[in-house]
Amino acid sequence: MSIISHLKSITLAEITKLKELVDGSSAPALVTAIENAQREWKQALIELDHIDGDLAEYIIFKINAAERRYMALLEQAKKEGVTAWPATLAFTPNGIGGQNGSGDIENEPIYTG
Repeated sequence: MSIISHLKSITLAEITKLKELVDGSSAPALVTAIENAQREWKQALIELDHIDGDLAEYIIFKINAAERRYMALLEQAKKEGVTAWPATLAFTPNGIGGQNGSGDIENEPIYTG
C-alpha cells in the first residue's frame, strides 16, 4: 500500500486523535462537534426531500440553523488552529515523507509535532 493511498484512507477523527497524542490539545471534542454538525446539516437537507407542505418552514429553519452551527464551529476550529493534516508533512523530490523510488519509506518521521 503506497503512502498516498494510506493517507487518503485516514479520517479527520483519526488525524486529530494522533494530533492529541502528540501535543495534548483539546481538538477532538471540537472535531467531533464539527462532524456532528455536518451530519445534522446533511440530514436536514435529506429531510427536505421527504416532507409535505405543512413542515416546509420547519425544515428550512432546521437547515439554516444546522448550516450556521456547522460554519460557526469551522470558524472556531480555524481560530484555534485545528487542521485536518499535519503541518510538517514533507513533500520531497522522492515522494512524500522521504519515500524513495523502491517504495520503501526511509526512517524519518512524517509528523514531528
